[in-house]
Amino acid sequence: MKRRTLLKTAVAVPLVLAGGAAGVSAVARSKEYDLSGLLQELQALNGQRLRSGTAWSVSEVFQHCAQSIRGSMDGYPQHYSSLFKHTAGSAALAVFRAAGSMRHNLTEGLPGMVAADPALEQEVALQMLLVALQDFMAYSAELAPHFAYGELDKTAYAAAHELHIRNHLQQIFPA
Repeated sequence: MKRRTLLKTAVAVPLVLAGGAAGVSAVARSKEYDLSGLLQELQALNGQRLRSGTAWSVSEVFQHCAQSIRGSMDGYPQHYSSLFKHTAGSAALAVFRAAGSMRHNLTEGLPGMVAADPALEQEVALQMLLVALQDFMAYSAELAPHFAYGELDKTAYAAAHELHIRNHLQQIFPA
């Protein structure tokens, strides 16, 4: 976890522990996250030449986002501690949801997952992301615990996925 995220979490956790959890959670739950709108935006990227503003290629970004979505359905290979998930992790997600945006390290892979293939074509990686998102939207079985946030219902996962993808999209530009 990067220092900036850790500092934000360090501020949020005492607020949550001091009784602010109800307020932050209520604000977080009141925000709507429309994955169908995000899906349409991603579909509109088909055929476009794009570049990344990070060390990862656009393909690596799309692969990473697809992996994250798949993890919510299939499980993540490694998890942070239960203590982390029940304190800093859940507090961070509540703050992200309440703020309507996420800030995280845009080139840090998911714990235990295979690194994205930089040689994979952008269009193939985009299709992987689109299929993963559609699969998640149609998914009705029990979701796997998030590696950092813990147990999430479908609404919370939808928020986490949208915020995560949108944070990455902030560094994707027309080529």
